[in-house]
Amino acid sequence: MQLKLLNFHKILSQFASNIVGAFIALIIYQSTNSFTYAFLFLVLNMLLRILFSRIFYKFMERKPQVFLAIRLFPFLFYSLSILLLDTPLKWLGIALSVIFHSLAVTFKDIPMELIFNYSTLNKGSSSNGLSRLFEYIGVISAIIIGGLFLDNMPKWVAIVVACGSYLISVIPLLIYYFKQRKSATFNQDATSNAVESFNNIKIKKRQQNVITKKLLVRYFLIYFAFCVYDALMQLLSLYLFKVSAESYSFTSYIQASFYAMFGLGCFIAGKMDDKMDLTNIVSIFCVLSGIFVCVVPFVANLIWLEVIIFGIIGFLYSYISIFCYSRMMTRCKIMGVSNLALEGRAQASRWSQILIYGIAAINPVMFIPAFFATGIIFASCAYFIPKNEEDTREMLVDYLQNNKLY
Repeated sequence: MQLKLLNFHKILSQFASNIVGAFIALIIYQSTNSFTYAFLFLVLNMLLRILFSRIFYKFMERKPQVFLAIRLFPFLFYSLSILLLDTPLKWLGIALSVIFHSLAVTFKDIPMELIFNYSTLNKGSSSNGLSRLFEYIGVISAIIIGGLFLDNMPKWVAIVVACGSYLISVIPLLIYYFKQRKSATFNQDATSNAVESFNNIKIKKRQQNVITKKLLVRYFLIYFAFCVYDALMQLLSLYLFKVSAESYSFTSYIQASFYAMFGLGCFIAGKMDDKMDLTNIVSIFCVLSGIFVCVVPFVANLIWLEVIIFGIIGFLYSYISIFCYSRMMTRCKIMGVSNLALEGRAQASRWSQILIYGIAAINPVMFIPAFFATGIIFASCAYFIPKNEEDTREMLVDYLQNNKLY
């Protein structure tokens, strides 16, 4: 039941979050006429997400449904802060926007992933793919409508629609929380019988700690590498304004193409991952995606071609995302650290985005190097992802079968 409520929440909340949220960096650029300030906003936003996640993680782990409800307040505050960007108080608006937007996203990312984890303990990749599809239905509709709103209507209209949609989305999950909160198994991380049986064996307990740290570090590094793509949408959006394709609706069409094909790809990849080994496909898709990203800045004035390219990139990226997520969660659930893995995944994505935004913030001439860095790092995952999966599989087999002492 909770998974169905989560999928409903994902559609409406992602719609609400992205009507205005997907365009904040562009709004700041238009307000300040500076790409550097726009990218600095993105860097500070990521740094604050890292900080807030560290502060609130333990609380979010216990009560993720409550944090999704609390999120309404920073969501409302950053939406109102955006209205200040068109006034003499724009610098105050930027400062408030970066604080409250980062807080709102922190209260979304980890709690949604934790609820999904709690709701799918015995489900395969197909459930993950379907849930991602629901999530990006909301993103797609928001980006298209948000782009049209910002091009043709006052910003406050989009803000009212966003806040109302979010409130409707979170109420069912909050009701479910209050009904189930006294259950002994509610909001509990999974662990395997093997690990539980080793709890009273000192040497196995020490091995468990070593294996756990290695797993979490390895998956942090893998996600740091391929989550450079999480910076791609903002990088492209600002680059389009640099080359004079200044239209929120143009940006929204490209983003919608990416997320539509990413959502569809997640659904298909989830079904395939339950039936076959995707390792070779993922390696090929990493290389192809990296090549396409390096092409992106050179066809920026051909919006129709960008729409097609980003649709292809989104589809290829979905396979890599589903593959890594399913392998990571399977291994980390065995060791009872799937929640920590989700936290590490989110933090790795933020540091990765800081790297790309930091390159672009130096000077507008660094846009092209930022695109190339994104493509090259992502293409390198063709080697590192399969290598990591083989190494982590071997570690767990050795641990569970007592082949080695760590």
